[in-house]
Amino acid sequence: MMNLNNLYQAPAVNRKRYGDTVVTMLSDGYLDVSFELLNGIEANKAEAILEKRGVEPLPRINVNVFVVQTAGRTILVDSGAGGINGWGGRLNSALLAAGFDPLDIDTVLLTHAHPDHAGGLAGALATPLFQNVQELYVHEKELAFWRDDMIYSSASDGFKPFFGLARNAFDAYDDKLVPFSNEAILPGIQAVPLFGHTPGHTGYLVGDEKDSLLIWGDIVHFPHLQMAHPEVTIAFDSDPSEASKVRAALLDRVATDQLSISGMHFNLPASGKIHREHNNYVLNYDAWSPAV
Repeated sequence: MMNLNNLYQAPAVNRKRYGDTVVTMLSDGYLDVSFELLNGIEANKAEAILEKRGVEPLPRINVNVFVVQTAGRTILVDSGAGGINGWGGRLNSALLAAGFDPLDIDTVLLTHAHPDHAGGLAGALATPLFQNVQELYVHEKELAFWRDDMIYSSASDGFKPFFGLARNAFDAYDDKLVPFSNEAILPGIQAVPLFGHTPGHTGYLVGDEKDSLLIWGDIVHFPHLQMAHPEVTIAFDSDPSEASKVRAALLDRVATDQLSISGMHFNLPASGKIHREHNNYVLNYDAWSPAV
């Protein structure tokens, strides 16, 4: 008889085509936090907004990872949390369910180096978990921040382990690191500077001019909340004021241009478009499709 305790869902996978590029959206799992991490909104109001949007009013954050397949590369965008602090840790299962071997990954694009984005890159003692990676792209400001000893020494005791994790990941791929500042980084992929959440926080626009997807990293942690209230920030923001400004400007842009978007903390199927409803922005997720 099946044990009905501690059952897992099958790995969540969604695959879409943008021009000649195929993007596979994977869930690494989730992490539970508290609405007290948010600044600018009370917990009861946050719960009411989620209920209005038909979402369970829990402070649960999904963690997504993306595999981008171009003509010449198999690219991992972020790596999930790797099970750190009990967060996520299902990336390998999701990769296998989607038909990928970790050895298939030859390139990594990092939006930023918080634990739920870089935690799945390396094991202890700077051991790379994706052994065939030839290049790991990270914005030069992001790399400089996490490797700055003065910033590290002044960080709080609670934040110092984040530095250890980021440095371990960078050290694991030290000879593969490609720090960049320009927006054109790879054929069919453009880096989009979205500084504020971290000093080098970066999105990636993939596809072509007619059909593209913006993977915008951590512009939102609670999509429905922070689209309705772009001024709401989270304790993880390095520069909350700048993060809020960048979010408001980007929401206006993607709503106006009707650009397809996805983020590391969207619910699956993890892509959609934003439209304006009265004075608010609203996210409409794409329908899931069994074929690409």
